[in-house]
Amino acid sequence: MISTKSKYIRNKIALTALIVALGMTVIGSGFPTYVSADTSKQAAAASYTTAAMKGIKHSGVTFSLPKVMYDGNRLDITVRQEGGTMDPLNFPVLSVDGKEMKFSTSITTSEGSNTALISYSINGKQQLSDNFNMTLKLYAKNVTEPFIFNVPVKKLDSLVTLQPGTTKKSGDFSYTVDYFEMTPLMMKLKVNSQGKVPAVAKSKGLSSKMFYDIVDEKGNIKEVTVSDIDVKSKPGSNSKEDLSYASSFKAVPKTITIKPFTYTIDTKGEIMKDSSGRKWAKTYYKNLEMKITMR
Repeated sequence: MISTKSKYIRNKIALTALIVALGMTVIGSGFPTYVSADTSKQAAAASYTTAAMKGIKHSGVTFSLPKVMYDGNRLDITVRQEGGTMDPLNFPVLSVDGKEMKFSTSITTSEGSNTALISYSINGKQQLSDNFNMTLKLYAKNVTEPFIFNVPVKKLDSLVTLQPGTTKKSGDFSYTVDYFEMTPLMMKLKVNSQGKVPAVAKSKGLSSKMFYDIVDEKGNIKEVTVSDIDVKSKPGSNSKEDLSYASSFKAVPKTITIKPFTYTIDTKGEIMKDSSGRKWAKTYYKNLEMKITMR
């Protein structure tokens, strides 16, 4: 789940239990086939199509959906809350073309803000078409009647789609970037690697399998989304990774640099932390970096 200060922190245990019960989780060069000048243009267009949604009011509480965005990988719904907040004990119910859907879901809200973000990760057997009718049922604290929204949704175009097929090699390890996609919401990377992952210098721990962050020409970095299960899985001599990034760059970069790195697993099988003690420590491999031209 996206890390943030949440208004729902007092109900964290109950919310987590509900999410578990529902089966959800809170957790070379190439040429683009399509490029837009700025991701915000599509975001603005998507916002405009749903901004006309009038708020629904029950018992002094008004909910509205100022923005609904779908890129084929993720469905993001912005909820404006006035006079009350969503009930963390009654999870939102999403239906598509009349059929209830259960996707991996996160709800994010910040202190002092009257908006919340509901993100659905579109994966598994339940896929969505490019155009569909969405029904979203929300509940507010201390309000019995649900807030039911019916919204037509259209898939956003990808800003960049690349199939570079470019390989970088150092020592016994090599990797090939097979596919890269950038949308207004997130990015995806498909990588095929071969060979033994480099050992971490001056460490008694073991290297995880290789992961890949992405940096634009201005130094803005997007970190790959991984779980502790991914990190602790034993690296093989051949690996195909479908990687996702929780956010996208604000504008289409001129170039991106793929930055391979590993985590370190200590002798107890735990992921080593950095000096702050809050994040997993990374070891980047400069000699394996790959720059890809975007436009």
